[in-house]
Amino acid sequence: MTKNRTSLPIGYQLQKFRIQSILGQNSFSITYLAQNPKIKFKVAIKEYFPDKLAIREQNYRIQPKSQQDEEHFNWGLEQFIKEGQILTAVLHPNIVRVLSYFEIHHTAYIVMEYEQGQSLSNFLKKGKTISEAKIMAFLPPLLSALQTIHEAGIIHQDIKPDNIYLRRKDRTPILLDFGMARYALAHRCRHVTRIVNPGYAPLEQYQFKSNTGPWTDIYALGAILYRAVCGEIPVKAPARVHAIKQDEKDPLLATLKIAQNHYSEDLLLGIDWSLKVAIEDRPQTVSQWLNVWRNNNKVLNLKGLNKIFLKEQVSQIVETKPPKSQFPKSIVSSLKRFKGWAAIIVAIGLLTGGYVFYTQRLTQLQEQHTLELQRVQQQKVQLQIVRLQSSQKVLEKTQQQLEEIQKARETEQQQLGELQSEKAALQQKLENTQRQFYFSQKLRKKVNIKEARTGDIIRDRLQENCYAPEMVLLPAGQFRMGTFQERGNEQPVHWVSIKSVAMGRYEVTFAEYDYFADKTGRKKPSDEGWGRDNRPVINVSWEDATAYATWLTQQTGQTYRLPTEAEWEYAARAGTMTQYWWGNEIGSNLAHCKGCSNQWEQKTALVGSFDANPFGLHDMGGNVREWTCSEYEEKYNGKEQHCHSSKQSSYRVERGGSWLNNPWSVRVTARIGNTPTGRYTNVGFRLVKQ
Repeated sequence: MTKNRTSLPIGYQLQKFRIQSILGQNSFSITYLAQNPKIKFKVAIKEYFPDKLAIREQNYRIQPKSQQDEEHFNWGLEQFIKEGQILTAVLHPNIVRVLSYFEIHHTAYIVMEYEQGQSLSNFLKKGKTISEAKIMAFLPPLLSALQTIHEAGIIHQDIKPDNIYLRRKDRTPILLDFGMARYALAHRCRHVTRIVNPGYAPLEQYQFKSNTGPWTDIYALGAILYRAVCGEIPVKAPARVHAIKQDEKDPLLATLKIAQNHYSEDLLLGIDWSLKVAIEDRPQTVSQWLNVWRNNNKVLNLKGLNKIFLKEQVSQIVETKPPKSQFPKSIVSSLKRFKGWAAIIVAIGLLTGGYVFYTQRLTQLQEQHTLELQRVQQQKVQLQIVRLQSSQKVLEKTQQQLEEIQKARETEQQQLGELQSEKAALQQKLENTQRQFYFSQKLRKKVNIKEARTGDIIRDRLQENCYAPEMVLLPAGQFRMGTFQERGNEQPVHWVSIKSVAMGRYEVTFAEYDYFADKTGRKKPSDEGWGRDNRPVINVSWEDATAYATWLTQQTGQTYRLPTEAEWEYAARAGTMTQYWWGNEIGSNLAHCKGCSNQWEQKTALVGSFDANPFGLHDMGGNVREWTCSEYEEKYNGKEQHCHSSKQSSYRVERGGSWLNNPWSVRVTARIGNTPTGRYTNVGFRLVKQ
């Protein structure tokens, strides 16, 4: 019987990573914190697990709940894998880095870099606002990130404060948890919960047939800015639409009415534009959104600011009064706007990889420039305080010097941006190379059976970065082969010595054999409509099984083969002397056969559905009969201890009984012969590894 699990257990080894904790969970997926114990490298791993469509079995495989759910589940799985493929190619310092994706347990996983910090929602406390300076610290890189994914054809569709992370080291933002696959599945299958973030989701995300695009993400980011400047989450989009249809005013008050005394007009105009109900009334792209600030004449250029600064300094000298502040109010106000939306335009135009370093350096250069202005003015005041009242030439000369300083600063800024971009590119290339080198070395490493201990589970890695079947290392030993019952083909009873080998923990499954067939172009066997994946492969001949073992040998460099008849009976007995490994009676629900009283009826059961024997092997009695490599003889004559390599049509031995046979055929000594080319609905196989 199987048991349902909601998540992978803490400490579970998922490929190279060990699960440490659960970071988040919803009706579509589970996100784990994991670590590669070899290099102490932490990652976040997102698992596809739509709990309305599927369950997790005891062996951690994800299985759809019904045939109808299976269709939706498989479609959603394809979308999830596509999302992983797309995001792997996206490189941006403010977008979560996707390192890889892989399939296992009949589902898929996306591996991402783990960033330490906290979500933006922690900063947006209820009823409190954020200053424009702090908004400018995270908004430009977020706009750059959005523009990057939109140009790549990606819509986030789940932007909210919880999905914007601020790094601990420098408070730079990073965009997390894309909702593309989940949104697509929710619109296909109504069992899956839709992505609707009240207040942050525009009207189109509430509709099953909707037109989503960059304008959808722009609305969500605008809602976050509304929350930052007004202290509250915007009114839900459906409530706004309902009021408008009733000829009532839009219940969402414009930011210009609420926050005009605390924020620049440009910032508030941009927020209000992004929160328009109708799609066509909103900015269609990030670039279009920025145009509202780029074309605003109220944003002064730096050259104009310098002229105003000089005139007011001269006026102060004439009146012989000390200035009340370093800059007049008009200049300070204009400069704040310059640092705000004009800075966004500058940031979008620069190389994104050096953004953090660029902004820090820009601040330093601005401070140096201010000091330079003060120094020049002090010199001129000391030497020409009388001449300044009558000489326009002195003012023009000073203005020329300031322009030269401005040009020098612009040149330095350009050089700094280029250097930082080169540094970031080289650093990223170095990290990628180191990571690729480590994983390539691990891929070449093979499991050495000599280092394993009896009872250990061994699993070789294939060249295609997948795994061979699980094997259990059996101890060497002696046993009495055969039986004293009336069946003559199970005699004479004799003692046999067995060397230590590793044997398949389960019968080879459809999933494992189908992978081999795909890679070699071999025809896939029929499953009789019972299902594939984790069921034992059937309708395979002795020659098919031998070909699979040969392919595994080539893939791993280890020797795989079918077990001899003697090895099979030794493994099935597992140190016992009874007719079945659990006793002399067939019992109930201990194996899968005709008359064993189990749930599977007239078809195969999932491998591992019944308890393992003392050696740790499952289904050594029942489910499917299993090919051995030995030639069949009516009486034991020594051939039962060897593999028959000839391609002649002599019979080969099958062992173990099946779902089609009665309990007598499930005994550990029961044997039958069959042609090596025959394919049957109740015959499969398992392998040994020398």
